[in-house]
Amino acid sequence: MNKKIVALAVAAAFAIPAAASAQTTLYGQFKYEVGFIDDGADSNLVHSSRGTRLGVRGAEDLGGGLQGIFRFQNNFSQVNGGLTSTRFNLNEEAWVGLQGGFGRLLIGRSDSAVKNASKPFRIFTDTLADVNNRPGGWQRAEGLHYTTPNFGGATIGLTIEPNGVETDVYYAANVIYDMGPLNLHAAAEGSPDDPTYAVGDIGVDETNYQVGASYDFGAGDIGVLYQARNDADDDVITIPVNYKVLPNVNLRAAVQYIDLDAGDDFTNYALGAQYMLSGRTELYANVWSDDFAGPTPGGADETHFGLGVRHAF
Repeated sequence: MNKKIVALAVAAAFAIPAAASAQTTLYGQFKYEVGFIDDGADSNLVHSSRGTRLGVRGAEDLGGGLQGIFRFQNNFSQVNGGLTSTRFNLNEEAWVGLQGGFGRLLIGRSDSAVKNASKPFRIFTDTLADVNNRPGGWQRAEGLHYTTPNFGGATIGLTIEPNGVETDVYYAANVIYDMGPLNLHAAAEGSPDDPTYAVGDIGVDETNYQVGASYDFGAGDIGVLYQARNDADDDVITIPVNYKVLPNVNLRAAVQYIDLDAGDDFTNYALGAQYMLSGRTELYANVWSDDFAGPTPGGADETHFGLGVRHAF
């Protein structure tokens, strides 16, 4: 009997540290694209590694349904920049946190609550066609990030980034309902009244609002996102569509209408096809037009083409 007790005690001594050990995962993706860009005067070939990133994430069971979690995620994405000369920047995710029955609390750099709400409406992520078709407010913040538990499909997300000027902070909040094929949300963000402050594409002392809805119809999904940006002076409507024509072939399209307070209005569009070689590797081709010229290389009211490959691990 004593031998059995000793044996059980020894087994427990080794089992407890094993159960409490952290699980750490290295992950990332490589993405490379060649684009044919028309700037209105010339036709140019560009290459892009935008979306290439490397990260490590982990979780540790702390007992009582509580987990300690962390993530570091870097990228070296650039247009017309060599991979050997591009700096590897810790400019995406860098946080530590806790999650359990109370929800999830992160401390550090992570996606804002507005960005989290907008994710179903960005379908050309990290391609050359993406920049002028993605939603506004696509940004990260450094501070506190809290997400409530799921209440019948509904969650609430909050982001607060201290600014170092009294109690003036960047804030963002969302309410997301995601149940079955339907996703609905409302979100808002506001920035400090500080001329040295900037988070993504939000201006100084600015408040932005948005509402969105998307529906998964089985073979694909469609959504509509309305954003009132620049203190509700500018209106932006984004409509993304995905349609799987074959098990490994997906067609996608996005239209974005921009009505600026200055009186001008613009319409950008993008069309693309994805061929999935596996669950982690794809080939893709996109064609897009920038009626409103932005960070994408090329001029306004021109048509561009891109061909790329992505492999995730």
